[in-house]
Amino acid sequence: MLRYPNLSSQRCRSQASQIRVVRVTDPLGLHLRRCLAVVNAVRKHEARVRVVGNGQIVDAASILGLLSLAATPGTELVLSAKGPTADEALEDIASVFADIPAADIC
Repeated sequence: MLRYPNLSSQRCRSQASQIRVVRVTDPLGLHLRRCLAVVNAVRKHEARVRVVGNGQIVDAASILGLLSLAATPGTELVLSAKGPTADEALEDIASVFADIPAADIC
């Protein structure tokens, strides 16, 4: 007979995966500066974040991984985070994609 350890509801909540969908709106697509902003947002939190796009799954803490997605304008990316600050991490990353692109400001 299998026995499962008692887990507090707080611990279970902190380990639950959170998911959010964002769209690449920058006319340049997911470029190096935007990838760096995503990586910096991830590093502020205690969460493991993965990005799914164009048939690939990459770690959001990897600039090269994010660039390998080759996300063009209009591409939808699925963000999934797990950890104590998963909600906050996803919120910060979503705000990176919501920023006004530099190309539109000039």
